[in-house]
Amino acid sequence: MVYSPHIVKVEEPAAGYPARIPVAPEVARRAMDFVRKFPGCFWFWKEEPSLCFRDDVEAVIRNLRNYGDKSAWDAAKELRRCL
Repeated sequence: MVYSPHIVKVEEPAAGYPARIPVAPEVARRAMDFVRKFPGCFWFWKEEPSLCFRDDVEAVIRNLRNYGDKSAWDAAKELRRCL
């Protein structure tokens, strides 16, 4: 392969942004379960999200903590342990 400065590898951050780290399918599925279980924590999401990356799951954890009750906090704690 010929080197070209315009080709960016997936592992390299482009334009100063960190690379997105994928999560295991089980973690993504668990996060989606919590999104469905606690819809009040995700009232601003218009569509069902695609939770494939670590930062997506961290957003779920943040919203469970910010907008949820004790059981949502416990769910956030469980999801954090999965990361």
